[in-house]
Amino acid sequence: MASYEREMLVAARILLVRSPNSRGRLPDARVRRSISTTYYALFHFLIEEAGKRLVGADNFLRSRRRILARNFTRSGLKTTFAKIRGQTIDQSVEGFLRGANAGPGRIAAPPFARSFASAFLDAHSKREDADYDRNEFLTAADADILIKRVEAAVQDWNAATDPPASTPCIC
Repeated sequence: MASYEREMLVAARILLVRSPNSRGRLPDARVRRSISTTYYALFHFLIEEAGKRLVGADNFLRSRRRILARNFTRSGLKTTFAKIRGQTIDQSVEGFLRGANAGPGRIAAPPFARSFASAFLDAHSKREDADYDRNEFLTAADADILIKRVEAAVQDWNAATDPPASTPCIC
């Protein structure tokens, strides 16, 4: 079965498909809906990953993961990702990311995390433009680029992280 974020990305792509006889620009609403759907694909991917790591990945835990997911906010994730997307991370999150063997001094988030953070923040910004700023000119090319970026962020995340344990980590 396809994951929810994959289904959303397919839906975002379908919105950009032209009918055989169409000419000119795609309708603005389809481009904007595609961008918004792409952002939400990344958002739901992230909260599902967090749920699998905090609650567990077993199917019987799905309802618990969905309860946990309701507690994540876009603004909270936006604030968190803003702290780790740069070459060095915000001091307020250093203790969380610093490994037991890390020495003193500033540290950087792992490259996949910085890339994911940047993709999330950019997708969030594009989604706000698509949903709330009708004066912002958005094209099908903008939507396609965002879809590709989100797909790459998910792929990089999956490549860099271990499969989630079937039981929650009690650290």
